[in-house]
Amino acid sequence: MSILTHASLLLNDDEFNSPGEKIILSEVERYFRHPSVGVSSFDRMNGEWKDLALKVQSGAVLNKTSPEVQNSVAAWHQEQRDLSLLMSRKLGRHVALRLSRNHANDPAQRLRDDCETLVEEHAFHCTLDVPDAASQIKISADVGRRTLSCGMRLVAPRDRKRSRSRINWFVNQLPKTASDETFVKAIWPGRAADTLVSLEDIRNDTKSLDNDHSTSPPAYFEALMVRDLAGKFTGSKIFVERLEAFVPEFYERIGQHLRAWVPPPPKIVEENKPAPSQDSTEEAEPSVTTNS
Repeated sequence: MSILTHASLLLNDDEFNSPGEKIILSEVERYFRHPSVGVSSFDRMNGEWKDLALKVQSGAVLNKTSPEVQNSVAAWHQEQRDLSLLMSRKLGRHVALRLSRNHANDPAQRLRDDCETLVEEHAFHCTLDVPDAASQIKISADVGRRTLSCGMRLVAPRDRKRSRSRINWFVNQLPKTASDETFVKAIWPGRAADTLVSLEDIRNDTKSLDNDHSTSPPAYFEALMVRDLAGKFTGSKIFVERLEAFVPEFYERIGQHLRAWVPPPPKIVEENKPAPSQDSTEEAEPSVTTNS
């Protein structure tokens, strides 16, 4: 599937030294797409997935070295890779999976760290980097709440000093077709707590996102889409199906409409020069005499 995705991206760029190269790559892509070849994407979580979900929902303590934890995290790593390939094919651009340098260079350390995160937070996380998008897409699967969430965070416009102006700037970017699963989070400077309100409530009352404990305007905004899978979360195959439908839907409905704030270019400031006096003008400009 990785080879098929990269072939599709190359054909989309249409940069070849000769027509023969494009013909050969087109045939390679056509070969891998044929059903008889058997190329398929990652389509189901591990066998212990349901047991893991039921343990979390029952309040049982997870062990980071247990098979259900390690195998579930390993399956999540495969699904992260599959999500990046899926979004790459849908957008015609290379969508990268964002990893820290330590995790990119040491898969074993990545597995250990993500197992610890799962035990502590009962959630899986990953980040996709879409070229030219307003920000990265942060994806989470909360095992305890049985929900999926996608979010993108933007810096609030610094040239707008009032909270209302900054909130309107962000909310106006969100299309009216955004569903009732859409939420807006305002991140305030200092120790003030974040505020999270549904998009529908904000459009009914823009003051609903305000924070009475902050005298400063919000520093960041985050658009979130949250979907409750309920009992379908425990299904190893249907979980992957719903996730791989949810992420592109979030980007189409919300992500592609967001625009990052760009500081305005600086303007020329005229220096305040004192007006020249009459005496200095006369000294600077010699008088002209004429011969009679």
